Amino acid sequence: MDTPIPDAPETVERFIERSIETEVVWALEGEESVAYAESNAQEGVAILLFWSDRADAKRARKTRFKEYELVEIPLLEFIFRWLSGMADDEVLAGLNWSGRPEELEADPEQLQDDLLLAMDETMRAKYYDALQVALDPADPVEGAS
Repeated sequence: MDTPIPDAPETVERFIERSIETEVVWALEGEESVAYAESNAQEGVAILLFWSDRADAKRARKTRFKEYELVEIPLLEFIFRWLSGMADDEVLAGLNWSGRPEELEADPEQLQDDLLLAMDETMRAKYYDALQVALDPADPVEGAS
């Protein structure tokens, strides 16, 4: 899937800056999935909705997703689990979604790259280290035979 991020730099920039600052992304979770919408640009493609600010997610819940629960997703999990899975499933990310028809539809792989590149070197290293630990099988307890 090669969907470029539309010309909405302020939305992308705000999402990236706030997510990195708080190390959290917000979603609304229903019985079967997180809140989603259909793509305006690609017929039959779903957009999973995420917010960089809790207040914006709460507002969306109040106006459109009353039956959904507000959930906090650690940024590490969002980058390496959610976005990777979304790329595999060929779904897009809706950033700071408010219900307007021209909403931003972001490619998850591009968003993953953009988030990592926007981090300072220390934070990026911390995230890659945490990913490496998660990918390595746990070592048996030392001294046990």
